[in-house]
Amino acid sequence: MKRCIGGFKMAETVFVDTTFLVARFNTRDRNHRHAVDFLESQRRSPGAPRPVLSDYVFDEMVTTLLFRSRRHAVARAAGKAILESQASRIVRVDDSASQAAWDLFLAREDKDWSFTDCTSLRSDGPPRPADRALVRSELSSGGLRDPPRDP
Repeated sequence: MKRCIGGFKMAETVFVDTTFLVARFNTRDRNHRHAVDFLESQRRSPGAPRPVLSDYVFDEMVTTLLFRSRRHAVARAAGKAILESQASRIVRVDDSASQAAWDLFLAREDKDWSFTDCTSLRSDGPPRPADRALVRSELSSGGLRDPPRDP
């Protein structure tokens, strides 16, 4: 079910992307404070959308944190925080979603969507693409990016 605010329906979930999660867990990321503030504001908002990520995003986050920080402990702590979180959920990208993501990636060369972005759009997670938002670390625009549209 969706709740309404000012006549607009809010999604129950919001797909988070790798760059947002890296900013959240990397204290040296230029958007770290923005990511933390955004999550705090979500925690204080009753009925705020629940963060959802795909297993591909989880993999990218852990790998990126490991290589940027050069500290296994940083990547391990972030992975553990996500896996043990009651506030977020990980969805698995199955074979059909992976094929659909590949088809979308090939069809939309006009977009700068990564293959992982496409898997997030095609996985069996939050509501269909029109109701999704990819949260990225471009938080200067409010923390949410318009969801990609189907071709």
